Amino acid sequence: MKYSEKHLVNFYECDENKNLKLPAMIDLMMSVSEHQLDSGNGSTNALTKRGLGWVVTQYHVDITRMPKPNEMIELITEPVGYNRFLEYRNYVFTDQNGNELISVKSEWVLFDLKTRKLVSTDKEMMVELGIPLLKKLPRFPRLRVQENYEKKRQYRVRYDDLDTNHHMTNGHYFNWFLDTLDRDFLKEHIIQTIDVKFNLEVRYAQTPYACVSIVDDGDSVKTFHTIADDDKKDKAVCELIWRKL
Repeated sequence: MKYSEKHLVNFYECDENKNLKLPAMIDLMMSVSEHQLDSGNGSTNALTKRGLGWVVTQYHVDITRMPKPNEMIELITEPVGYNRFLEYRNYVFTDQNGNELISVKSEWVLFDLKTRKLVSTDKEMMVELGIPLLKKLPRFPRLRVQENYEKKRQYRVRYDDLDTNHHMTNGHYFNWFLDTLDRDFLKEHIIQTIDVKFNLEVRYAQTPYACVSIVDDGDSVKTFHTIADDDKKDKAVCELIWRKL
């Protein structure tokens, strides 16, 4: 069950290199899937009444080209299946000629807003949405925390960082990931691949660290990121592959 909608990329959604920002990309993904679910029991409003919310646990993103300001793009999403605890959804961004710009695989869970724990998949809701039960689950790269990181920076979770699940929205993680990198690096490189896994929620007023290491093999650059607290409990782990401009 695919769903799509058009979007005109705004200047404020793009960085100084005139490329769509990663948090804006995530926001557009959340928007198109919410619009698909808006009239049913899987919408944010319907789930909130039941004390539940959708939480993404992992993304794999392949980027051919980032959209530009004033470019008309199409956002396509499709829930591709579920099992006892997980639901899988794909996204594609295309240009006005149908050329693929960005493709995304994502993994989700239902989350109890009171106990702050995941709950089993609602099978009746999956049937209502036309989402099939999967015998074989999609594979995501296994992300490992590095033993040491070259640099770290501490942040505080602001009220404006929170979403309707009352924790930091996943788009803001990318602000922290990128902010650990120098401006010159960001102006001279473009992201090709994103792998990120969200392990533990980040709550209001917490002050975790964003950590990064850079590996340059000459042809491409890979950056390793984590969000961790003082006890070194990793909230999220991310690996980015970059292409030099």
